[in-house]
Amino acid sequence: MNPNATPVVSDLVLLGGGHANIQVLKMLSMKPIGGLRITLVSDQTHSPYSGMIPGYLAGYYSYEDCHFDLRRLCEELGQRFIKAKIIGIDPQTKKIQLEGRAEIGYDCASINVGIEPESIAYTSPEAALKQIPLKPISRFIRHWERLLADLKAYQGGEALPIAVVGAGAAGVEIAIILKMLIDQNGWNAKVSLIHRHEFLVSAKDRRAQKKLSETLKALDIKVLHNTQALKTQENGLVLKDDRGTVYTQGFFRILTATQAAAPLWFERSGLPVNVDGFVKVTGNLLVQNAHDLFAAGDCIHFSPSPLKKAGVYAVRQGRVLEHNIRAYFSGKSAFKTFHPKKNVLSLITIGERKALVHQDSPSILRWMWPSLLWTVKDGIDRRFMKRFQARTFNTKPHDFKKVMPQPLSTLVPEDWESNTCGGCGSKLAASTLTLSLNKLDIPQDDSVLLGVKDGEDCALTRFSEHTLCLQSIDQFRSFISDPFLLGQIATQHALSDIYAMGGVARTAQVGLTLSPANRKIQQEDVSQVMSGVLDILTRSAVSLVGGHTGEGAELAIAIAVQGEVAPERVLRKRLTQPGNRLILTKPIGTGAIFAANMLAQANGKRVDEALSSMLQSNKTAMEISKRFAVSGCTDITGFGLLGHAFEMMGKNSGNGLGVKIDYQSIPLFDGVCELFERGYYASIAQANYESLSTVLSAEVNNQRFPALFDPQTSGGLLFSVPPDQAEDCLQALYQNGVSKARVIGEVIDQNKIIIL
Repeated sequence: MNPNATPVVSDLVLLGGGHANIQVLKMLSMKPIGGLRITLVSDQTHSPYSGMIPGYLAGYYSYEDCHFDLRRLCEELGQRFIKAKIIGIDPQTKKIQLEGRAEIGYDCASINVGIEPESIAYTSPEAALKQIPLKPISRFIRHWERLLADLKAYQGGEALPIAVVGAGAAGVEIAIILKMLIDQNGWNAKVSLIHRHEFLVSAKDRRAQKKLSETLKALDIKVLHNTQALKTQENGLVLKDDRGTVYTQGFFRILTATQAAAPLWFERSGLPVNVDGFVKVTGNLLVQNAHDLFAAGDCIHFSPSPLKKAGVYAVRQGRVLEHNIRAYFSGKSAFKTFHPKKNVLSLITIGERKALVHQDSPSILRWMWPSLLWTVKDGIDRRFMKRFQARTFNTKPHDFKKVMPQPLSTLVPEDWESNTCGGCGSKLAASTLTLSLNKLDIPQDDSVLLGVKDGEDCALTRFSEHTLCLQSIDQFRSFISDPFLLGQIATQHALSDIYAMGGVARTAQVGLTLSPANRKIQQEDVSQVMSGVLDILTRSAVSLVGGHTGEGAELAIAIAVQGEVAPERVLRKRLTQPGNRLILTKPIGTGAIFAANMLAQANGKRVDEALSSMLQSNKTAMEISKRFAVSGCTDITGFGLLGHAFEMMGKNSGNGLGVKIDYQSIPLFDGVCELFERGYYASIAQANYESLSTVLSAEVNNQRFPALFDPQTSGGLLFSVPPDQAEDCLQALYQNGVSKARVIGEVIDQNKIIIL
């Protein structure tokens, strides 16, 4: 972190990872405004590029080819990414409500979220399971993969009937691709395309309709024109034809590409919406009656001239949106108006690397043959995606530094005075801290006599009698851009020391170091971090009793935890019994993953998996382990797996015990081996090896066995149990959600470390 970084004075929040917001993120990062912080909020780490999804479903593209890795992109651009589901917005208080976490504030926001098809009514939950909506695309892909697996496994004599409801561009493409895959693989299935109109895709382009009809006929796809899908039953669809006849037709699965529906939270939030629920925007993409809230893409109703739901509009709106947001903050230029083209060019996939032009006006592309059109479409799509994919290094660069462009303009006042003092002079102002803490709902605890809001020099607590007191403290700099998530993980990490000794955590105190920012931003950051801390403390029945704040070069957090344990329940690190099996409860690899993530080289999905593991409490594993004859227990953190295993050997105890570890049995996060091979190591990994090198054989080093030395944040527990209890212990852990636990070795009667 640059200690001379520009202080943050204003927040831009991008709601959703749609095509328009992605462009705003990129352009504002390349030509930044000093003092402006950008946060992208999305409930998915990988946002699909709709133009390439048909090619992905057909097998022409990889998942990464056609998805924006939002987390990785934000990391490379130096911006914040928050993975959360948006459930509402309050334009008056400028707050965004997120599912399961603290709301976040904004000075200016841009809405570019996904849409869903209107659902077909269903008669039962079982009937609803037959439906596979095409939106959101991320969910559709999961169902699509399951559908293909079902078709591959089907051995019945009668062809499985599959319906695609809706013959717009998406519905036609899905029907063609699905039938193409069925024919290529010899699966026993048939496809019907159900449409409530006579025409396909659009009524105007008769030439394209004729070609599409010929393609569907050649693939033996049955088309039910002028037919309305009324509801789904357990045995199929209730349909109504153009003569008014209602009948039921059996289908194995029903893929719905019907008319788009808006997110329900638009109307619930009091945003101006049209009759279909889409948010109304003006010609300059401002939400009607708002001056600090923009919207773009399929989720809007463009009031000057309503638009079709087509991704090309979101792409074209991106530049206008970025200009107007920049104008909002700078006040130095007028807003631009978005002028949509009257006719939208649509290239529809009609077979094996073939495409068809569908447009309401003449185009030179009409005269190209289908394979050449596919090549043109493929080139356009790949060039667009390349603009928004993070740079990729084959191996870890030796001297790579993320250097963002210097701002040409700034929001920071000329009379800004940064906090340059040390010691207590670097503390936050009392008013800033008080305002932030007053917003937090801190649970009451009868054992806390004087707590965080009482203003005393110390917390005053009452613990039960006949117990031992446990105390621990952990501190680290921020490694993730989401402050709420940082608070959650730091808390789980700190509590783990108490659990590793068999204790029950009771109280906690928090120390925060905040980056330079104005008072409003610092209040927001304190609220976000502390809401994450309180979320875990509350779930863990631990009371927050105090803390400390300060300002520094970057966000950092320290948490001190106090707990209690009965004397007979204390778990020590020291191993006691040769032959015992070593059990590790979480995968290894967070050090390498976040070393790569800091350089924007980690796949966002892999980062999500690591974060999910880091959020998992070790309390459950500790409680399960205590049902068995545990000897030796510790949590795996900064010293790495082998460093903490060495601590368990009790070299000063004289018991002469050691460990034998089967390296192949160590659970690893997906993708970690590839990162190791490419040279991504946490900065402390080599030091972890060097501290143990004198007790290791020559062939054991950080290059051959990197997982042994990788430092973990909020890692799992490592403990030993008798060999006849190991399998029962694992099964108990699995049954209680500790699904990644593994036996990785055993205790030996030699004071040495053996790696197999």
